Amino acid sequence: MFSNKFLNIHKGLSQPFQRPFRGWKMRIYAVTSTLFLAFLLILLSTNHAYITTPSMYPTIPPGSMLFIESQPSYHVGEVIEFRANGLLWIHRFVGVRPNGSYITKGDNPQSTPDVFVPELTASDVVGRVTTSVPYLGFPELFVHSPRYALQWFQAELGLRGRLALFAVAVGLAILLLANKRKTPEVAPIVVDDDNLPKSQIDERREVAEPVAS
Repeated sequence: MFSNKFLNIHKGLSQPFQRPFRGWKMRIYAVTSTLFLAFLLILLSTNHAYITTPSMYPTIPPGSMLFIESQPSYHVGEVIEFRANGLLWIHRFVGVRPNGSYITKGDNPQSTPDVFVPELTASDVVGRVTTSVPYLGFPELFVHSPRYALQWFQAELGLRGRLALFAVAVGLAILLLANKRKTPEVAPIVVDDDNLPKSQIDERREVAEPVAS
């Protein structure tokens, strides 16, 4: 029998609170999507390259992304991209031989002047490096050589970088947890059946009583 005078009809009222930090999720998704689209735009719309070896270290460490610009002529001291021995190279233009061929060398103190057969000429040069952005080339480097990229990424970060990255991760976690709230309890709506017509009381009994199977 239906004997309660009070009817709790708050079921479903707490549904809007099931997503306590939905706003933060949407912001994170928006920022991530924007960064991904910007990176994709860079890849598709620019002449760029990324460093895979330490031959230019420490001037340009592995994982850096370089932006290349073709020019009518090149000058000693510039970092250039060129084709030699079937590969693309990025080294510094350090001199010109008497026969007009170019002399190049990596900035790494352990590097020696490059030796190519045939010798490098102006027609082999793709362009001059105009901008170098550290870390931006790591995504492409990870795709081609994950283990090698991870080793250099850890080396480039160093202890301070790792601590800073850890601090950022902890801060983000704290921020998300701070915005997470428990589902609030919704006060039941009380209805006094004594003041209702008998027809409405019968309807409420049908809703409140479970249907026997």
